[in-house]
Amino acid sequence: MVKVATMTIPPEFENLLARILAHFDQMCYPTWASRMFHTTRSAKARNLEKTYIPGVRAVWSTFTLAQKAAWKAAAGYTGYSNYQLFTADYSYRKKHNLSLPGTPYTTHQLYGLKMSNPLGTSPIRIRIHLKDLVGPIQIQFNYKKQEILPTGGDPFSFTATAYYFDAGLNLTHTKIWTAPAGNVSWGSVSETFGNAQRSYFHLVIEITLDNYAAHVFFDNFRVSDGGGAFYSDSFNKKVGEEWDYYPFYRKQGWAFDPAFAAPNFEVVYLDE
Repeated sequence: MVKVATMTIPPEFENLLARILAHFDQMCYPTWASRMFHTTRSAKARNLEKTYIPGVRAVWSTFTLAQKAAWKAAAGYTGYSNYQLFTADYSYRKKHNLSLPGTPYTTHQLYGLKMSNPLGTSPIRIRIHLKDLVGPIQIQFNYKKQEILPTGGDPFSFTATAYYFDAGLNLTHTKIWTAPAGNVSWGSVSETFGNAQRSYFHLVIEITLDNYAAHVFFDNFRVSDGGGAFYSDSFNKKVGEEWDYYPFYRKQGWAFDPAFAAPNFEVVYLDE
């Protein structure tokens, strides 16, 4: 028969008891890493929180081959397998008390870039800078547009300008695209411009939401040139971290006007 007893530890002895327990933890638990050892009770508890995802395997095992293929098709540019994408989506939904399981979409994945102009009284712009492309240039992305107020005089649009040299002159090729008025439930954009085999030393894609009260969500952003896929982004981020983007520097990177911060710019979970 097991005997159980309890005792009250005086506060002045708690630190001493913690050091004693830490010593025996190190004796009991094996070392399984060459650095950043997880040998204490608290470290093992934190590691369990990071790796234990209740129910995900059981739900995944009930899926048909067609359902698993749908999650594979939905991976987009994330680099995830179907199981990894489902696990990440399931974890987010469980943590935030959303319905389970989620639905795979080919138009968007876990996260997307939100561009917002809540009052519709200021210019809101994104500039993506790339360099050293070879024509033709193709710009692709998926987007969802939610109006706060009806479309005004400055609709949601982008202007792409590709710079090149010819006969000693600094010249450009330009492509302008304008979104249709009203709400858009995940539309796809694909625009191509520029000459084949033409070398472009700088490409600027300026996306504008000027004086237009609306929210726009982006995913699966991709730029291709004559050699194939040149740049892509699914705005993915790890748990507890932010979207890791390359700020504009020497004709490369992302620039935001105003600065990247809510409510104008943020990376959000895309539920539908």
